[in-house]
Amino acid sequence: MATVKPVLCVGCTVIDFVTINESFPKEDTDRRCRDGFWQRGGNASNVSTVLRLLGAKVEFFGMLSQSDGFRVLLQDLNRRGIDVQHCPKTDKDPPFSSVIIVQGTGSRTIVHCNKNYPYVTWEDFSKIDLDRYGWVHFEARNANETIKMIRSVQEHNKTHSEHITISLDFETMYEQNLPMCSLCDYVVFSKELANQQGWRTAQETCNELARSLESNCPCIICPWGSTGAACLDAASNECSMVAAYSPERIVDTLGAGDSFMAGFIYATSVMQHSLKDAVSFANRVAGHKITDYGYDHIAELQKYDKLRTG
Repeated sequence: MATVKPVLCVGCTVIDFVTINESFPKEDTDRRCRDGFWQRGGNASNVSTVLRLLGAKVEFFGMLSQSDGFRVLLQDLNRRGIDVQHCPKTDKDPPFSSVIIVQGTGSRTIVHCNKNYPYVTWEDFSKIDLDRYGWVHFEARNANETIKMIRSVQEHNKTHSEHITISLDFETMYEQNLPMCSLCDYVVFSKELANQQGWRTAQETCNELARSLESNCPCIICPWGSTGAACLDAASNECSMVAAYSPERIVDTLGAGDSFMAGFIYATSVMQHSLKDAVSFANRVAGHKITDYGYDHIAELQKYDKLRTG
């Protein structure tokens, strides 16, 4: 396996308060859940976790809170070996999410609360030495600042022989975040946002997004649950469907999309897979993630990784 530079994941980390229930609670009722736990969440934060479990070197870059409640998140980041040395800090209380998981179906319902928690800025990002990284991954949020960060990586690539790959996790606010896509190498576009645009399949989503971008189209990947994921190769403009990995059971779908994202980055940067093979591995990581709660069991896939790379 090739030795590669770390991945820098830019985005949010939050506290997830998770309850596991037999069924979705009815309004205005008092009931007990089957189980519950808290875990570190947030898209880029989850991607960092799964990348570490797969064996990649990772740095997380996002706003960290200095409040007492955030200490457990910092401890978890440190325990997992996720570098946070460049993160700015704030005294504001950390954002959190309340998550209801229904046992049996594995469905998850999420209510977010961030109380205008600050997001990292281009000024924060500009202090980082990009020579450290081989891949920079962004969440599609706070468009004005994130576009400036992505352009910083592009400018770095123009003056350095080692290309830093840029990926984007595109889940919300289509019109505001669309301009980021043409600045990236890879864009992973969510099924939920595709449905909001009226796109009915993963392949239609890839093709319609490519048409919207007109020029400088990146490779586009669209996971579509149990039907698999579509990927559009920017070089050939060919769109392919890659079959999903079907798990024996579905326990916890929370973070499946972030696990897919991490699996794709790992397969592309570390395993040096082609686009379709990287999407296939990402499907496998996401499929394995939903067979149990949390993320730690994803480390089992390192055995699969060694098998594939010999």
